[in-house]
Order: sequence, then C-alpha cells, then structure tokens
Amino acid sequence: MRKIIWLGLLSISICLWTSFAFAQDFSRRLTLGLKGGIWKSGLTEHSDIYTVGNQGALFFRYDLKEKISLGFWVTYAKAWEADLSGRGDAGAGFTFSQKDDADQFTHVWLDFSLIYRFRPWERLNPYVFGGIGLAFWKVQDEDGKSVQILDRDQDPFDLKDQELTFSGGGGVEYRFREKWGLDFGTRFRLLTHVLTNFRGSKDIVGARPGELDLPKVTLEIFLGINYYFGKLKDTDKDGVPDRVDFCADTPFGAMVDERGCPLDSDGDGIYDGLDKCPHTPSKIKADVNGCPLE
Repeated sequence: MRKIIWLGLLSISICLWTSFAFAQDFSRRLTLGLKGGIWKSGLTEHSDIYTVGNQGALFFRYDLKEKISLGFWVTYAKAWEADLSGRGDAGAGFTFSQKDDADQFTHVWLDFSLIYRFRPWERLNPYVFGGIGLAFWKVQDEDGKSVQILDRDQDPFDLKDQELTFSGGGGVEYRFREKWGLDFGTRFRLLTHVLTNFRGSKDIVGARPGELDLPKVTLEIFLGINYYFGKLKDTDKDGVPDRVDFCADTPFGAMVDERGCPLDSDGDGIYDGLDKCPHTPSKIKADVNGCPLE
C-alpha cells in the first residue's frame, strides 16, 4: 500500500508541475475530476463469486493538443462475496446481494491513457480512451483481516496480488458552465497477470477444481464531475477562444457574434460596442465614432 501512495503522489506532482510549467499557454488545460460508479469482474471459469461492487476515482487530464489528452486515474474499488443460494452453477452474475460474513475484494487501480475528445469546444463532447495501468488487489474478511490460502507446499499466504492491465472505454462530457462539466462513461480492463506473485509454489491459478480462478476482465460504469483549470487562449480578448475564432484580430471592445466576428448593426462601418451612435441611418456617412457627419 505504501508503494501505491507514493506512486499516486508522484503522478499528482507531475500533473501539477506540468500545469504550472505551461501556465502562460492558456490553450493547454488541466482538468481535475471526481468519479464514482459500479464495477463487475468477469470471464471466470468456475468462481464468479463476487457481487457488483462500488468504486470511486480521482482523475487528472492534461490537454496535449486540441483533441488529444493524457489522462490519469487513481481508483479505489470494492466488491463482496455474493449470496449464491438458489443460483446453481450460474455464479454470482449481476447481483448486489452479499452472503453472511462475506469476504471483501478490494482493488486499487492506477490507469494512464490517451483520450481522444471529438468536440472539445462544444458543450456535449463524446470521447474514447485507451491505455495501460496497474491493479493492486487483496481479499479480506469482514473484520478487515487478510484472507489466507495454501500454496502447493501447503504453506499459507495472504490472498493478494498485483498485475499489469490494459484498458479502454468511452463516454460523454457535458459542460454546464465554463469550468464545470458532468462526465458519464464506461471502461473495461484486461487483467494480464503480468507482474503477478502467483509463481513457483504459489502458482495455484487455474480453471480446474480446487485452483484459484482469477477474473480476466473488469467492467465499470461511472459518473463524475470535472473542473477545468486555466482559460482558453483568446488573443483579441473578444470572449471567443482562438481555436474557434474566425476573426482573430477584432478590435478591443467590439461586440462579436458566436464565430468571433464583429457586429455592425447600422452598417456604418463602426463596430457595435465602439459605435457611439448605434442607430445611424443607412447611407449616411459617419465619423470615427459612428455618428453622422454634419
């Protein structure tokens, strides 16, 4: 657990340092998010014994380009032994029902991924992502003590491990304010068993009766809220970000449309916001302030 904490703190420090290093480039943005949801382990041969679990995550995203970002998740998740009475050989399946004195299955996931956002400049923004990570898990009894099992030499050891994971998924963000957004998505993880401790006399993982059958995938659904740091770059200060501004040299103070182009309601050549006589009749010459010439 100490390694997990240090790795998490190191990753957070890198993200924060990156945000300060690019503090003058407001087109690059750091996003912080909190997420929660449900998850389920799957693709087991004979021991689907755990309930649908709950999970919460701290999320960081740094925009590398307009549509491409680097993401980092720290997720804490739990599930419990399911009540299998009346289920026969079907296993736990999609259930929240725990058995009495249920053991708990605890995970910490560290995930790094590349995120592709299809429409980052709009309120509704779908995205997809994929990446690599580490999973740390353990099984504890109802009192929080480690559950032990026997290796091939009949020696007891704690039921816990770590492994390399690959993940992918997608979702949609809804930005309801300039710096706040809602995030709904789904993710799957492929558990590779790379870096596992189940080797040598502890190599008891398998699908045969009596062997430890670990899940091969997890699936999760999450809902979260994001906060966006910094501001988008707006060179002409007209309120429309450079990346969607079709008139990038608008004079300061001029009123613009949604594309960032200046408005001239009375057609006298002086932009709204700078025009001191905004209702000049058509075909009447105006001075530099937009007022009719006598």
